[in-house]
Amino acid sequence: MGEPLVIEFANMELMKRTISFFILSWAFFSCWGATTPTFAQPLRPEALPVDADNVGTAAAKTYAFEKFGGLEYRTGENFRLTLDVYVPEGVGPHPAILAVHGGAWRSGSKLHWFRHARKLAKAGFVVVAINYRKAPKFPFPAQVYDCKAAIRWMRKHAEKYKIDPDQMGAIGYSAGGHLVALLAATDAEDGLEGEMIPADEKDISTRIQAVAPGGAVCNFTWLDEQSNALAYFMGGSRAEVPELYQRASPTTYVSPDDPPFYFFHGGKDWVVPEASPKAMHELLKKQGLASEFAIYEDHGHVGLFSHLEAMDPVIDFFNKTLKRK
Repeated sequence: MGEPLVIEFANMELMKRTISFFILSWAFFSCWGATTPTFAQPLRPEALPVDADNVGTAAAKTYAFEKFGGLEYRTGENFRLTLDVYVPEGVGPHPAILAVHGGAWRSGSKLHWFRHARKLAKAGFVVVAINYRKAPKFPFPAQVYDCKAAIRWMRKHAEKYKIDPDQMGAIGYSAGGHLVALLAATDAEDGLEGEMIPADEKDISTRIQAVAPGGAVCNFTWLDEQSNALAYFMGGSRAEVPELYQRASPTTYVSPDDPPFYFFHGGKDWVVPEASPKAMHELLKKQGLASEFAIYEDHGHVGLFSHLEAMDPVIDFFNKTLKRK
């Protein structure tokens, strides 16, 4: 047997930062492929108002659906972005949901949402799962630009894919949760609509009507100011580019016109502190806005995404917030 590997650190702080970096990297990159443990039901301390005329319209029926894969929605210098569309049966139009994958903003694929998208489509929602540009080649805010471009694409092609352009939501997990929270909270005047917007899309709104961020970073105050763990995404540490971290924080943009939120988070998530999305939830509530926060007490960052039954309360949420025609 060989000698064990020993890594020496010059100081305790360096050791902590190194361990934190590897934990962040492993957890974000492992969101696809984790095994599925047994889960309890989430605690849901607050509930959205129930629209009695809208609840159960999709839950009472299982829809067949058709998938359209690998559709191009955005191109530019050195990138080509595609999406998959899952369209339920029926004349429509149906409420639609943008699905944004995780992967620390540097990896991952729309295929991460394959099982979840199928479940949402069977519940009667058009689902659009996207790829987006990845760091470090494309640092922030390229990723949210792409999310907004996808929303414009959905509205532009609404008739073809049976999308109701007035009833659109978004779901994301991990890095994707951060992006959909940012998508939901920002307006055109916030400067995150994107670059190279085609002339025929400039007047298309990117506002959505409901959002479900899971395991989502909603601010970066929990990250050590000197840490370079996210420098590949942000271009530096919080100390070096504080204004960029502020710009990337969904909590920065909370305002009275924000749509209903449904946060879901693992109680044993050691990657994204519960306090980060909870801070946004509390800001929304202070504004008198509709927001739910569901905690799966015994589950971590990776396992919660892998647990498909966690989608059931999400479907309930979208049934309450997105109207059907």
